[in-house]
Amino acid sequence: MANLSKTKTLFAFTSPRTIEKILPEIEILTKNFSGQRWSGNQELQSIFFDVLYKSEYYEGDKYPEDAAFAARDRITRAPKALGFVDLEPSIQLTDAGKELLSTRRIHEIITRQLLKFQLPSPYHSGFRVLFNIRPYLELLRLIHTFGNISKMEIAIFFLQLIHYNNFDTIVNKIHNFRSNAKKFSGSRKTYFFKVINNEILSIYEEEISGGKFKTRESKELSIQKFIRTKRSNMIDYADAFIRYLRATQLITFEKNTYHLIISPFKRNEVEFILRNIPRDALEFKSEEAFKSYLFSPTNVPLLNDDKKLIFDKLKKYKVPIPPKESSLIELKDQLDDVEQLIKETIIEKKSRELKDFKEFDDILKVFKEIEDQVVPDPSLFLEWNVWRSFVMLNYAAKIIGNLILDFDGMPLSTAPAKKPDIEIDFTKYGLIVEVTMSTGETQFKMENESVPRHFGRSKEQLNSNLYCIFIAPNISSGTLAHYFNLNRFQTYYYGGFTKIIPLTIQQFIEFLSVAKNRKFDNPDKLFSWLEDVWQFNNKSSDEIKWYEYISSNVPNWLS
Repeated sequence: MANLSKTKTLFAFTSPRTIEKILPEIEILTKNFSGQRWSGNQELQSIFFDVLYKSEYYEGDKYPEDAAFAARDRITRAPKALGFVDLEPSIQLTDAGKELLSTRRIHEIITRQLLKFQLPSPYHSGFRVLFNIRPYLELLRLIHTFGNISKMEIAIFFLQLIHYNNFDTIVNKIHNFRSNAKKFSGSRKTYFFKVINNEILSIYEEEISGGKFKTRESKELSIQKFIRTKRSNMIDYADAFIRYLRATQLITFEKNTYHLIISPFKRNEVEFILRNIPRDALEFKSEEAFKSYLFSPTNVPLLNDDKKLIFDKLKKYKVPIPPKESSLIELKDQLDDVEQLIKETIIEKKSRELKDFKEFDDILKVFKEIEDQVVPDPSLFLEWNVWRSFVMLNYAAKIIGNLILDFDGMPLSTAPAKKPDIEIDFTKYGLIVEVTMSTGETQFKMENESVPRHFGRSKEQLNSNLYCIFIAPNISSGTLAHYFNLNRFQTYYYGGFTKIIPLTIQQFIEFLSVAKNRKFDNPDKLFSWLEDVWQFNNKSSDEIKWYEYISSNVPNWLS
C-alpha cells in the first residue's frame, strides 16, 4: 500500500482501469488460491497472474517481464484497499467480496466500499497529519456543490483536497478558475496547462526549491520533466476517480460538456449520503479493527436501506405492492426489476430519437470529440457512439449494444469480456461490431484473438451467416494481415471462415454519410457489400490490395 509520508495530493486506483474488472480477477484469485500465503510469495503471485493472463478476462497487450509485480499491482490496490479480499495472513474472500460477486446490486456494494475508503488508514504507512479525507465522499460533495465538475477541475484542484477542512478553499479555487477562463484570450488547452503548471509549482515548491524533483519514471533531472510527469499523473488520477465513482451510478455525464453531474434519478440518494456519512477518517486501535469495519458489506447506510422508502417508490411506480413482511432483499429485488424496466424504456426512447438520422450531426460531433480526446473516456464513448450509429441506420430486427448505459442514457461501462461490443440481427444475416481505440502493435496484441473468438461464439449462437466490422482510429499492419489470413482459412474454433471487415473511424463516418445521403433502407444492400468485400479478400494476393479495395469501395457501398 502507499506510503503517505511524501504524498502531497490524493491518488486513485489506476489498475484495474475500471472497478467492474476486479470481479473476475477477485474470483480467479480466491477460487484458486484461498488459504495460501500472498505476502512475499512471488511464486504464487506469478502463478496467479499466469492464470489470469490465460483467462478470457485479461485485456492487456503483452505478458509483463515481472509477473509477480503485475499481480501485486492488480490485487494489493483496489481489491485490497476497498475490502474485497484479505491478504493477511492468507488469501481470503471477505464478506464484502462475497457480496460483490453475488449481488444483483453491484453498484450498491461498490458505493458502500468507496465511501469507506479513507486517508489515512491502517493500510497506509507513514501517516501525514495533514491527511483526513474520504476522497470519494468529498468528490461527490464537490459535484453536488457546483452542479457539474470537469475532469480537468478534478485533476487541478480536487486532488489537492487532502483534508476535508480545506473543501471551501478548493471550491474558491474552482470559482476563480472558471471566472478567469472567461477572461483568458488563448485556447482552453493553453489556459489549462498554464493553471495546472502553476499549481504543480505551488504544491511542490519545497521539493523544487531543494532540487528534489527527480521522478521514478525517468533519470532526467529538470523542472520541465518533473512538471510533465506530475501533470500526467494528475490527469490519470482524475480519470481513475471518475471511472470508479461512475460505477456507483450516482453520477453521470452532462451530454454536451461531458462534465460530471449528479444523476437526476439519484439526487435524493446523494443528498442522503452527504447528510449521513461522516467526513472524518475514522481512527482504529488495530489493523484487525479496521478490517472488521472495512470487510462488512452492510455498515454504511444508504437511502435504499429504508423499507418504507422502497414501498413508497413502488407505489409511485404504480406496480403491485409486495406483502409488508417482505424482507429488505426481496423489496430491493422488486425495485430493481421495476427500475430496470424504466431504464429499458429510457433506452428505447433514446433509440427512437436516433432513427432516421435525426441525431446524425450529434454523432459526427461525438466522433470528432473522441478524436480530439475531449470526451472523458474515448474507448467507452467510441463504443457508445458506434452503437448509436447502427441504431440510427435502422432496419435491423434487433440491435444489442452490450455496453452498460445509466438511467440517463449515457455510457457507464464497456461490453464485458465474453461478449462482442454490438450484436445486430438483420434476419437474413448477422453482424457483430468490435471497436477499439488502440493502435499499432498494441492493437494487434489486444484484438488479434478476442475479435475472432467473439465471432466464433456469435456465429454458433446465431447459426446463420455472420459478419464482423472492426472499427479503430487506424488499422495496424499486423491486425490487417491477421484478419486477412483468418478470413481465408477455416478455423474450427472461430466457427469456420471468419468474415472480419476492418474500417478506420474516418471510413466508418464516410460509411454513415453514404447511408444518410442515399437513404439506406434495405439491409440486403449492406449484406451484398459485406459479402463482396469478404469475397475480394479471398481473391486478393495480399492484405494491402484487399484494404485498398475496401477503402475505394466505402464511398460506393450503397450504390
